[in-house]
Amino acid sequence: MRAKSELRTILGKARRNRFPIVFVIPGSGQIARFAIEGGAQFLMVLNAGLYRMAGVGSMGAFMPYGNANDQTEHLIRNQILPRVRNVPLVAGLMPNDPVKPMRKRLDTLAELGIAGVVNWPPVGITDGTFRRAMEMEGHTIKAEIEMLRDAGREGFVTFAFVFNPEEAAEVAGSGVEALVLNMGWTHETRDIYEKADRLEHAAVKINQMLTAARDTGTDPACFFYGGAALLPEDSALLYERTGIHGLGGGSSFERIPVAKLIADNVRKFRAVPRQPDGDASLTGMGKLVGVSPSMTKLYRLIERVAPFEVSVCIEGESGVGKELVATQIHRLSHRNAQPFITLNCGAIPDTLLESEFFGHEKGAFTGAVSRRLGKFELADRGTLFLDEVAELSPKAQVSLLRVLQQKEISRVGGEKAISVDPRIIAATHQDLKAMVDQGRFRADLYFRLNMITLKVPPLRQHPQDIPALVNALLSELGAQFNRKVIGVSLGFMGRLMSHSWPGNVRELRHTLSRAILLEDGPILDGDDFVPDMNYQPRAVEHTPRRILGNALQQTESNLLLNALKAAGGNKSQAARMLGLSRKTLYARLRLVNLYPGR
Repeated sequence: MRAKSELRTILGKARRNRFPIVFVIPGSGQIARFAIEGGAQFLMVLNAGLYRMAGVGSMGAFMPYGNANDQTEHLIRNQILPRVRNVPLVAGLMPNDPVKPMRKRLDTLAELGIAGVVNWPPVGITDGTFRRAMEMEGHTIKAEIEMLRDAGREGFVTFAFVFNPEEAAEVAGSGVEALVLNMGWTHETRDIYEKADRLEHAAVKINQMLTAARDTGTDPACFFYGGAALLPEDSALLYERTGIHGLGGGSSFERIPVAKLIADNVRKFRAVPRQPDGDASLTGMGKLVGVSPSMTKLYRLIERVAPFEVSVCIEGESGVGKELVATQIHRLSHRNAQPFITLNCGAIPDTLLESEFFGHEKGAFTGAVSRRLGKFELADRGTLFLDEVAELSPKAQVSLLRVLQQKEISRVGGEKAISVDPRIIAATHQDLKAMVDQGRFRADLYFRLNMITLKVPPLRQHPQDIPALVNALLSELGAQFNRKVIGVSLGFMGRLMSHSWPGNVRELRHTLSRAILLEDGPILDGDDFVPDMNYQPRAVEHTPRRILGNALQQTESNLLLNALKAAGGNKSQAARMLGLSRKTLYARLRLVNLYPGR
């Protein structure tokens, strides 16, 4: 009973916690132990783990090699329980067991101290002839639901794998406590753009399943599983775009068969926040950070243009965050439930141009071993972000203009015309108008892409935003490098404020990453960072002296707040972290109006 109560407490916290719930599906006791060491809140034991460890792959769980329920019980008894204690376990069960009645299976799991039950192997992941054969043997979604109801009546916490909105609605309506939204088999890709597209489509599918489940009037905890989320940074996009409470993984953790790396990988997945820390509106818009007049003006323009079906061109130097602006436009648009697809125009050779834009059919050319959808088809009804659009060759410009005019494509090797309707957002670090005047960019394409222009200011024009950017970046980098960093010293901030930042926010991120790697303490001194010696900040929005004074005061406030947060509100511990006495800490808090005193 204690394990079941603990698991229900974990699910209850999932809805309000800033950081996600992460569970692991281990194939051995060793994997289970290292997963717990990394911080996994519970384990889900499925017979698929046995097949993965044998090198067969999870699909082996469906094959008639033996009784799936016996295999899961064997894994629990012989691998997991001898090595893992005091952690809730969820066991996979399939309903049409020809060997032992379901009531006896549940009694056995209760004797083993199992906290929850999930439908595995689930019929929903199969299709075609194989699925019809399973259903003929009595393995149906309705049978799985009835099995979970029986488990619920016995006090088990009930989980359910679901694969589409219809299943999500049917299963959620039955009263299960948690849904595992399965995105299919995990497979790795080395193409970062293809991977980003898969993540975007996963986010769309997740939102459809979440909506279907919640339309039933129930509110189960919802977790992501499978598909494209192989790395912690992949999960960050899913938390931004969806309302999931966490994720589970099997092969995504086991693909790294080294103890410390498994634990570290779980720890990194847990460190990616589901929700922003505090009120993002006080420091910027979405992932855009800064409240200076120039950034505030940019936010107002984003809010104004986002709801309308107009093409937008974003101009700005490298590293200012043009893709973040495009992402924010998409999220505030009516297309926000559809994919946001990125196309790096500077990375497309003319030989692959049409395949990248329009896709290709299997056998269309040497190496086309399967059908591939192009960026325009992937972005249909969503947003297509054309990054560095000025880098397009003359041939690519003609192809892009044609599809924008006709709003239809044909895959390479295909004959059928396919209608597409993506919203186009372009970005460039060059002056497109000057390129048109020089004959280097087509004027007709320029006017198609440039109904509205948004200019993102370089960092040197709003240096008063540097303290907020540093605070936001350190929060992200601390999780990435598994370091507790609460801020930078006043001397380091002074040098950051006196630099010209030719690489903009990207350069600032690199500078802080380097400091984290080279230094050990919770406060970064940045001893190896040397600013531009001859650079003098221009008085763009305030005088440089006032900017520096405000920046140092904000740095002090951030240090104090972050230390208190890292110490869980314990002022003595926060003072030690800052190298101060408790009395001095109170005095500093009063100086920045964070502690009113008595």
